Amino acid sequence: LETIAVDSPERVREVVARVRAAQPEWEGIGFEGRKRWLDKLRDWILDHQDELDDRMQEESGKVRADAALEAFYLLEALNFWSERGPRWLADEIVPAHQPLLRARRAKIVYRPFPVAGVISPWNFPLILSLGDGIPALVAGSALVIKPSEFTPLTLMELARAWKEDLGAPDVFDVVNGTGETGGALVDECDFIQFTGSERTGKIVMKRAADTLTPVSLELGGKDPMIVTKDADVDRAANAACFGGFLNTGQICLSIERVYVEEPIYDVFVGKLKANVEKLRQGADGRSYSAELGAMTSPNQIEIVSDHVEDARRAGARILTGG
Repeated sequence: LETIAVDSPERVREVVARVRAAQPEWEGIGFEGRKRWLDKLRDWILDHQDELDDRMQEESGKVRADAALEAFYLLEALNFWSERGPRWLADEIVPAHQPLLRARRAKIVYRPFPVAGVISPWNFPLILSLGDGIPALVAGSALVIKPSEFTPLTLMELARAWKEDLGAPDVFDVVNGTGETGGALVDECDFIQFTGSERTGKIVMKRAADTLTPVSLELGGKDPMIVTKDADVDRAANAACFGGFLNTGQICLSIERVYVEEPIYDVFVGKLKANVEKLRQGADGRSYSAELGAMTSPNQIEIVSDHVEDARRAGARILTGG
């Protein structure tokens, strides 16, 4: 699709320093000033959603419905945080409790971290990058995002639009690369949000400990679904199909295993199998005609194939596909 440069630690330092210099003015224009710029971004996304969805399908392999979900999420997030941020981050007056200070009250004033950094994964290239960064922009922080090296292009287009099409303040940028670039971002920012594997999350937290940088981690897990014998079996089978195959199963909270009570096991499995066999797979362009797209990277194909073969060797029955 496109060749992009890997940003060195020196380049990351330059980008963070530049947006840091612009941050005081961004904070100084207040919530209403920031909302005006974020509303312009929202309107730009509305005007260019088809092009953004096209780009995301190209770089991620998503079907149209899964790609369109991401832009819709950004629109809602921009409205949600812009409307609620002023109330949630307003100054607070706290009554003093000490007897000698009854006539005095304490005031809490909230200030943004100057530069927030986001290290985002490939499965939701907008939701888990700019979607996580919108609250920081609303609060008055500058924002630098390192997207996954597998899916940087749609986010890069939004950053380009912010700077070039909108002419917005220089408080939002993107750096590209792998672990070295991400490590440099941790070193330079005042707050780090990371979404990804537990293994990499530990590395991020250790790196941030050197500078006592606050970290927010959203890591993967093993997500079971439990179906009891008194459940509505049709609804349960629908939920398992949706929860296991949305975004081609590439979600940190997608259903990875199902425990079913024995009295309804056979019925549930039969209904789930029938639901799975109805799913349409393909590159559906703008037609919204498929539920399953491609896996995003060769690594992911290998991981899932290994899971299937491990289950087969352990005695699992392959009921469909495989």
